[in-house]
Amino acid sequence: MPGPLDGYKVVELAEGVAGPYAAMELGDGGADVVKVERLGGDRARGWGSSALGTLGSSFLGMNRNKRSVSVDIDTDGGAEVVRRLIADADVVIADAGWAQHPQLQPDALTSLNANLVYLCISEYGESGPLANRPPYGELSAQLASEATTSLGVIGQAPVRTATDTAQMFAGIYSTQAVLAALFARDEVGGQRIDISLFGCLVALRSTLWVALAHPDEWWGFHLDSYVKPQDFGYACKDGNIYFSINRATQEQRDQLYRDLNMEWIKTDPQYDLVNTDGAGGTARYAHLAKPLWEKAFKQLPKQQVIDAVRAIDGWAFEKNTYSELVASEQAKFIGLIDTRDHPGLGPVATVGIPWEFADTPASVRLPAPRLGEHADEVLSAAGYSASDITALRSRGVLAGA
Repeated sequence: MPGPLDGYKVVELAEGVAGPYAAMELGDGGADVVKVERLGGDRARGWGSSALGTLGSSFLGMNRNKRSVSVDIDTDGGAEVVRRLIADADVVIADAGWAQHPQLQPDALTSLNANLVYLCISEYGESGPLANRPPYGELSAQLASEATTSLGVIGQAPVRTATDTAQMFAGIYSTQAVLAALFARDEVGGQRIDISLFGCLVALRSTLWVALAHPDEWWGFHLDSYVKPQDFGYACKDGNIYFSINRATQEQRDQLYRDLNMEWIKTDPQYDLVNTDGAGGTARYAHLAKPLWEKAFKQLPKQQVIDAVRAIDGWAFEKNTYSELVASEQAKFIGLIDTRDHPGLGPVATVGIPWEFADTPASVRLPAPRLGEHADEVLSAAGYSASDITALRSRGVLAGA
């Protein structure tokens, strides 16, 4: 059965993370996604594993369900190829760098196709002193917006988080924006959408701006990470867990002390701290009480501790490594990892589709494409003859097999 976006055509003029991730989500939903790449290909093709050449692990994880065409857009023939692909498209997802091309600017394309939803992704937006920068400044967007814990420790120099936070959230917000625009298209026709890494990070933490501006004290789950030590969980005999019993009654706490063989805590000088405030990782002074909890936990397997905490209506869970996470039974049950054969690579494991539709299921139909792999079929559908395609290749306009 086709997915919910079956029948929609998306042209991707983007590279890296944000645009490709958004286009992939639309492809997962059933849309036909044509990935237009410059002759050198998406810059992410080499990320993650140089041994795989132009099919690095990062690229494989962000470009399934797409067909690739590689063209020299700085030639009249190349720009015309892209325009013809967009003429009957529903959506264009473009990086700001592509949007500056004389023949591919949004106004020119929306006049060519009045129903086109044109989404442009940039670093800081399309207006202002930093306007229209391509969305490749993950670090600058993080540090400028402080949308994560990227400022690090108070009084010390800011640091970046070790992930493409800005790019990923821009990709997710881009998908939401495109779907909203498609929903409104019957009323208003196609329209242009502006997405910035900077704005997406600010929106991500918008609920916390008041608290972050002038806090009376750095207390609360989203604030105390600035002043508490790094939290690696609570060490048990066979691994680490995270837990909280902040809402437990005194009777429930006493039961937990018995179940964990830690009634000795009642004679410890810091009993009041543990018993009242230090009840798990979310407590105000949890970092001070942690050694006392671990004194008991290190003697016990983590599942026993988890079961004891849950028995008094607290919550507890394992702190997994990446390998433990993907190997967990729950991960297998929800299809967290999707493993499929890729031509020339063999079995390739990537993160699966995060949605489940009851009646119009999302699906993985195509692996991440080789550079220019689908040029012939895509251009043929756009009206080019076999001789036209051969001529484009001979002139260096078109790359790929």
